[in-house]
Amino acid sequence: MEQLDTTPGAASDTSSEAGVAHVWASPGVSVRKRWLTGIGVALAAVLFFWIALAEGASMLVSTLIGVVFIGCFVWYLTIVAPTPFTITLDARGVTRVERGAEPATIPWVGVAKVKEEVFKNGTSVSLMVYKRVGERGLHRAWVVYRDDIPRFDALAVALRAGLPEATPWLRETVHE
Repeated sequence: MEQLDTTPGAASDTSSEAGVAHVWASPGVSVRKRWLTGIGVALAAVLFFWIALAEGASMLVSTLIGVVFIGCFVWYLTIVAPTPFTITLDARGVTRVERGAEPATIPWVGVAKVKEEVFKNGTSVSLMVYKRVGERGLHRAWVVYRDDIPRFDALAVALRAGLPEATPWLRETVHE
C-alpha cells in the first residue's frame, strides 16, 4: 500500500497504477492562533469579572449578559474556524477530503470550469471548482483560498495542467 505525504503544505508526487498523485494539505487553524485566541478570550473574561466584582451586586445582570456574550463568542469561533482538509489531484480527478466528512471526488471530465480570482497585480487569491450536475446543471463544488493552503500557486499550476483542454479556466480580477 502506498503512502501519501499529508503533512501540512506538502505537495507530494507518488507513483501509482493510475499515474502520479499530487496532495496538498491544509492545516486548518494553527495551534499558535488557537492559543492566542484562547488567551485573549480568557483575559477579556478575567477583566470583565474583575470589573463586576469591583462594582458589587449591582453588576449581577451585566455579569450574566457578559458570560452569555463570551460563551457565544467562543461558540462562534468554533463554527467559523476552518477545518483541515486535503486536496488530491490524480489520474481519476480532483478529490477534496475534509476532516470528518466523506471524500468529494470530481472526475476530470466532470469538472465544468475553474474560476481563479486574482488581485489587480496578478496574485491569485482563490480557486473555485465547478462540477457538472445533470444534463446542463452547474454546481460550485468547492473553493480554496490562498491563505487556506500552503503552496497555493503549485496547486493552481497542477490543477490547470490536469484539466481537459475543453474545460474553461476563467480569471477574474477582484478588488479593483
